[in-house]
Amino acid sequence: MATGTVVELSLPENGPLAGPSVVSELMPDAHSVSVGVWVAVGGRDEDPSMSGASHFLEHLLFKGTERRTARAIAELVDSTGGEMNAFTSKEYTAYYARVPAGGQEMATSLLADVLRDPALRAADVETERQVILEEIHLQADDPDDVAFGLLYEALFPEHPLGREVLGTESSVAAIDRDDIIGFHDHWYRAPNLVVAAAGAVDHDALVAQVAEAFSGRTGGAAPVRSAPVAEPVEAGCLTRPTEATHVAWGWLGLRRDDPRRHALALGIHVLGGGLSSRLFQTVREDRGLAYSVFSSMAGYADAGVVSVYAGTAPERADELQRVVAGQVAEVASNGITAAELAIARDGFEGSILLGLEDSGSRMFRLGTSQSLLGRVVPLDEYVETLRAVTLEDVNAVLAEVLSPQPAVAIVGSGT
Repeated sequence: MATGTVVELSLPENGPLAGPSVVSELMPDAHSVSVGVWVAVGGRDEDPSMSGASHFLEHLLFKGTERRTARAIAELVDSTGGEMNAFTSKEYTAYYARVPAGGQEMATSLLADVLRDPALRAADVETERQVILEEIHLQADDPDDVAFGLLYEALFPEHPLGREVLGTESSVAAIDRDDIIGFHDHWYRAPNLVVAAAGAVDHDALVAQVAEAFSGRTGGAAPVRSAPVAEPVEAGCLTRPTEATHVAWGWLGLRRDDPRRHALALGIHVLGGGLSSRLFQTVREDRGLAYSVFSSMAGYADAGVVSVYAGTAPERADELQRVVAGQVAEVASNGITAAELAIARDGFEGSILLGLEDSGSRMFRLGTSQSLLGRVVPLDEYVETLRAVTLEDVNAVLAEVLSPQPAVAIVGSGT
């Protein structure tokens, strides 16, 4: 499955502390270039008293640098018709810009300035504190988010993977400017930094610019993480005056480097990952129980999660739970069919091809893979791995992961 492009990777010449790794993919006919910086620290790497610090810092970096105001940053990006944004996950934080072809130097310079020399002004800390508190309030008003928050707390009790990336009202209120400055100075250094780019890219120019821009951001150390050891506990149920009852089921899954993860991904897709999936066909098409029902999986350095979500009218919540439990039990006991596996495998390959059309998608693949796995898996290799997965592989891992009783979080009226 040749892509017609070449991925180039440049590692620091003087060892792991000499600067960020740089990975890029040239798309010869692209009319855009996407550049991103991955920082290998996220919500799970914070002390409980600093919960939400990664996300807090993500907000603050867009408030301006020593050379640029927040308005100047916004106007520069808007003047290109492009976009600049960021997000925080449990294990990394990513910052990126997508601009028209020819904008590589500007995008890289802007990201480097933002990450290397944030102003972190006291007034901006207080402004963004209020913005984040409002974000926490909005999340608390979203029953889907609340259900998944309860689910993760149950799957990873007393472990940072069970915490919200946003932090809590009390932790965000307690973080001060000195905390943020110290957090940035400690973590935003090589080897925790990976620069990824795709589209109309000049790799050699990118490497030279990154080396110069981040020359002083060395001497960092990767986060030290402890795997969760406690068994999952019963998930919470929260009564809310909502129009629907929201239910999230969860099981412990596989870590992101487990060789069985591809088999599990294909099986979970058959369970609830698409329009032809068992859950969609049974829950929505056959019974009209829910507008949205899906299954998904997430892999971390030392743990994983498989989840199912659906929402329905309160009076039908018991029926929904019985139907979902029945479908999960059927897959765990008897597995999926060869025909279902073929559809899932072809669908995965098709989604890869669709993702190749966009420089942003390619950048995300490069940055996430290099940051989390230490390498970019060639697409041909990935496809070969998918094609090597057997029906027996899929059904064995589905039985292992889905046979235990799930944690079930419920949010809504009548819970």
